[in-house]
Amino acid sequence: MKKLLVVLVSGAFLLTCVPVVFGLGGWEDPPGGWDGMYDFDDLDDWTHNNGSDQWDGSTPGEDDKAPGGVDIVKIPGKGDPSGDAVVVSIEDTGDPRNAGFDDPSNRKIYLENEVDFEGNFYDAGITFIARWRINPDPIDALADGYTLHDGGKGEVGIVHNDIPGNLSFALDTGGILYFGNENQAPLDVGNEFQFHTVWATAIVGDGGLYHVEIYLDGETEAVFSDEIILGTGSDGDIYSNYVTVGLGSTGRDGAIQVDYIGYEIGLHTPKPFAMNPAGKLPHFWGKLKSR
Repeated sequence: MKKLLVVLVSGAFLLTCVPVVFGLGGWEDPPGGWDGMYDFDDLDDWTHNNGSDQWDGSTPGEDDKAPGGVDIVKIPGKGDPSGDAVVVSIEDTGDPRNAGFDDPSNRKIYLENEVDFEGNFYDAGITFIARWRINPDPIDALADGYTLHDGGKGEVGIVHNDIPGNLSFALDTGGILYFGNENQAPLDVGNEFQFHTVWATAIVGDGGLYHVEIYLDGETEAVFSDEIILGTGSDGDIYSNYVTVGLGSTGRDGAIQVDYIGYEIGLHTPKPFAMNPAGKLPHFWGKLKSR
């Protein structure tokens, strides 16, 4: 995005064209931008043809449909970095078959989108970003979250079909963030009803482990940096590499709102967003002096 600034200084017009790039989560984008960035103006490029999904195509509160579902919702004033947020809102009420609904019954909802990379991206390293929250005011479901399930599947994540290859995250009630695998100690991120942004990097380590670093909400100091076992859960029926959003466990209930999810091949440590280190306007395309 570019903005044209016109500044009046001591009787002279200074015509300044300043490229302004709003870094997501309070960080600068990786050099060259994200290889894949998925927001949710629509779901046209997303698939749910996998073993962790039984979405019937309905939205929460829809008459004559199973409770729960998926919708695109605008949240005023909650955009990143400003404005309104347009999110995918997913509600899972548990197992509606117990109330007489046949499959697809919304008992689990799991959306996938392709990562455009051949081979195992963990060999090159992967940088992942996602912004989401527990929905504080759902229509059908309870206002709660998930833990990881079924081999480390979560609410947002990135997956390579080699096992293990699932780096997912799940935000639960109390602001607890689970990641990696069901045995990994979680992180405390604070209010679960506020949007949180995770920036994570992962690369193949030693002995079947993966070195993972996690950064939260614009901070440039990692809240986690260690070698861990990744999750084994995979639903790669269509894509060998993919990102996920969803609530994919039968019997559990939850409600989330996801603003965006993205990735960049390679390891990139987050940097704080700023116009430049000196605090000056970074580019001058021309100057007009008054006479």
